[in-house]
Formats: sequence, structure tokens, C-alpha cells
Amino acid sequence: MSGRRKGWRYPADIRRDLELIDVQEPARAAAWVQERVARMPHHWGRLIADEHRQRGGQDDAAANRWLFEATEQAGGLVKLSASDADIRVAAKIASGEAKSRAMVLQGGAGDVLDSLQHTCGRWGVAPAEPRKREGQIDILPAIARMICGRWWLRKLRVAAGQRCERAAIGAGLVKRGRWVYASQDTVERRRQQRRRQQEAIEGALLQDIESGEQVALADVVAGSVSNPEIKRGELMTRIKGCDEFAAGKGWSCEFWTVTAPSRFHPQTTRGGRVAVNPAWDGSTPRQAQSYLCKLWAKARAKWQRRGLQVVGLRTVEPHHDATPHWHLIVYGEAAVLESARDILRQHALADSPDEPGAQQRRCSWLRASGLDGAAYAAKYIAKNIDGRAMEGAASDETGGKVADALLRVEAWARTWRIRQFQFFGVPLVGIWRALRKIRQACAEADEAIEQARAAADRGAWAAFWQAIEGRKVKLLREAGERLTVYGDEAARRVVGVVDGATSALLDLRAWVVKWGALRAAARAGGGRGSLVPCL
Repeated sequence: MSGRRKGWRYPADIRRDLELIDVQEPARAAAWVQERVARMPHHWGRLIADEHRQRGGQDDAAANRWLFEATEQAGGLVKLSASDADIRVAAKIASGEAKSRAMVLQGGAGDVLDSLQHTCGRWGVAPAEPRKREGQIDILPAIARMICGRWWLRKLRVAAGQRCERAAIGAGLVKRGRWVYASQDTVERRRQQRRRQQEAIEGALLQDIESGEQVALADVVAGSVSNPEIKRGELMTRIKGCDEFAAGKGWSCEFWTVTAPSRFHPQTTRGGRVAVNPAWDGSTPRQAQSYLCKLWAKARAKWQRRGLQVVGLRTVEPHHDATPHWHLIVYGEAAVLESARDILRQHALADSPDEPGAQQRRCSWLRASGLDGAAYAAKYIAKNIDGRAMEGAASDETGGKVADALLRVEAWARTWRIRQFQFFGVPLVGIWRALRKIRQACAEADEAIEQARAAADRGAWAAFWQAIEGRKVKLLREAGERLTVYGDEAARRVVGVVDGATSALLDLRAWVVKWGALRAAARAGGGRGSLVPCL
């Protein structure tokens, strides 16, 4: 019980001190908020401050905790606001530091490797891992990578992009109403990257080493799947072929959607309004994609054990908050699809089955009215590649035009290294592409290979599939070992297609890329560019 008598007051000097504290504390809190916000890129400041106020402001402990955690992402040797020029400078510094460490160490290669891996950790990039060669672990190529400026530039670009996105997502900036799918920084970074790539391609030539024939690299790229129009055309050809093949088999077609548990979603939608998801555990889109891939692998392994044949196409799209979800077009016998769907659903609901919305959204499906997988796929392919025939269509996620979101979707996929389209249970597209390069009939090849080649040449995926179904047709690669510039084994080039003892061979030519040749010729009246082997 207090011993103070009724009416007792602090002495005047103490009262003055308490009044001063009452005045100073809000000012200190405001200064702390300002200091935390200043850690982030300047153009994020107002948005983060607004988010902090909406969460309760400086007088709310939970809001201050959120601000602390969100701005902790700003730590690192490369700033979140770093431009590509800044990253280039950082790559030179990092590679120089790595070379110095490698030179001063007097121990063996193992000590050098450990030191360089520590350097990678300081810069926030994944270190190069030693690889096996002839049954032995060879660490020298890994060391060669970690002292190479070009390796550092590639790694820092990836790391900086992903760290920027993690920070933007954690700060609540990537969502509907702000920056959908990806931060504006990442979108601009991708736009600049595309511009650099296009300039390099337009200034380069391909030259045949033996004949000296030259071809503009831009023409080659325009005729490859790097061209969005050709990529979309090939995907549509393959899915239409799946429709035809399924029709010949008497199969059914279904559309499935798979999403990740709530803990992977930074934002939630309630009553049409976007709100912070309290269940989010800080997972990135890459981690959500990894979770879905593992779930898918488990389901497919169980299908295989039970002898269930399911084929189709998987597309990956981002929610407005950058969390990936899958849309699948699947073909198979009706009873097989039902069993396969049940297995996939069991795996999808094994994690947090009782959370709100899990039963309805985690694994949903729709039976196709006939075999119209191509019609269903056209929307997802177009809205993720070039927006073909969707110029006026509105996005379900953004409410804006689909065409306006194309670059944002591409920036999202490139930043998080997410493959947007993948067929499963169908022949390898590499075989299809190799056979399309063989223009003349193969008299020496097996009849099945020739039938497949003719079908591929005329763009008939179903006929190509039927020709090689049940056969062990595979790509034929060049003999002998090819080394990378770092000294380890490189992927061997495809030289044809083989089926048993017979094969169809490509007419390979050795080319080199002359980077900057066209620009050099324009400046110097026909000067030669530098020769770089085309691998």
C-alpha cells in the first residue's frame, strides 16, 4: 500500500522533467520512424509511411514492429535502389575482393573455396558449388567462377532483383491498388534489360567458320522461340495436338487450379478489399513455387505407381501479391482423371486443411465441355506472352487491361526464376525441334523417325506424338567432352535424334557471334567486330 498521503504531488523539478519527457518521446518516436523509412529507396518512402500510419502509426507497437521488419530488408552491400550501373560497379568490387582473397591465401584449394564462399555470403549471392568430373569432386571450376567478374555480375543482378522484391512485398507495396505482381523498380529493371539485349542483338552478326557466310543475329532470334509470337504459336500447336491426340484415344479433358496455403500469401482479399494476411510467414514467390513443385512431384509419383496416365499443360500465374498459382489442362480417361485429381487434392490439403478457404480454393477443377483445351489455354498463353487477341480484355487480378500487365508478369517470372509453361506426359519438345531442322527425308532412319520428322515439318503435333508413342526415341548428342570457360564439362550439343540403332542427323554448322559487328561497320566503314565462339 502506498505511503503517500492524499493530495501528495511530485516536486516541481520532477514534474518539469516528466512534462519534458512527454514532449520529447513523440519526437523521438517520429525520428525513429523517419530513420527507418529513410533506409528504403526514396520513392518508396511515402508509400511505406502511409502503410505504417494505416497499421496504427508510431503509437502502435504492432505497426512499429512491422516497420522494423520491413525496413530490415534494406541491409546489404548493394542498395535496394541500385541501378544496373551500380550493380556493375559492385560486381567489379566483389570480383576484385574474391581475387585478392584467392591470391593471399597460402593454403590449398579447399581453403580458397571456403574463403570465396564466405565472400559470396557477404554479398548475398549463392556460391558456386563444386561439381563431379570423372567420378571426382573438382573444386577448381567453382573457384574460377567466384573470381570471374561476369559471374559476379549475373549473380548480383539476380540477388539484387530478388532482394528488392522481397523488401517491396514485405513493405506491402506489391498488391492490387499499388504495384501488382512486381514492384515498379523490377519492371523498370526488366525494361532496361530488354533494351540492352535488343541493342546487342541488333548490332551482332553470326558467321559460319568454314564458309564465312554471315547472318544478322536479329534475324535468327526473330525466327526462334525467343520471339513471343513464335513461342505462342508453338505452344498453341502443341496444345491443339494434345486435343487431337486425346480425341483419338477417347480421353476426357479437365481444368485444374492449384494454390499454396495461406502462409505463402502476403495479402488477402476480404469483401473485395485487399488486406494484410496475418498468416503470412515471410515466404517469397520462389518458395511458394518450390512448395507447389514438390506437391506436384509427390502426386505424379503416386500416379506412376498406380499406372495412371495423365498428360497436359501446366501454366503458372501470379496473384496480385506475387504469389504463384497453377492452372492445368489435363487429359486422360475419365476414371483415371478422377483418381488422379483425388490424389492431387489429398496432397494439396495435407498442409493446413482447416484454414479458411482451403477446401474451396486449394485444389479446384472444372470438366471441359468436350476437348477444348486449346481454347482454354489460349487465354493463359496470350496474357502471359504477347496479349494476342486480348487488347481490350480486363485482368481479373488488376481490373486493368491485360496488355498493360504483360511486362509486369514477365518481370515477375524473370526475377523469381519461375517457368511459366510446362507440358507433362508428352514427348520432349527438343525432339520435335530437332526434327523440324531436318528438311529432307531421312532414308537411313527408322520409319517411325521419318514419320515423326514429316509430321513435325508440317506442324502436326498429334501425328508426331503417334509416330513415336511407345518407342525409345531420344536426342542424340555429340561425342566427346566440351569444357566451359571455367574448366568443367559443358552441355553437349544436340546432333540428331536416335531410335535404337538408327538415327536422323542434323546438318550442323559451326558459327561464331561477332558482337557489335554491324555498329562497328557503320562507324568504320566495314570494320570487323570481335569474334566470340557461339556455343
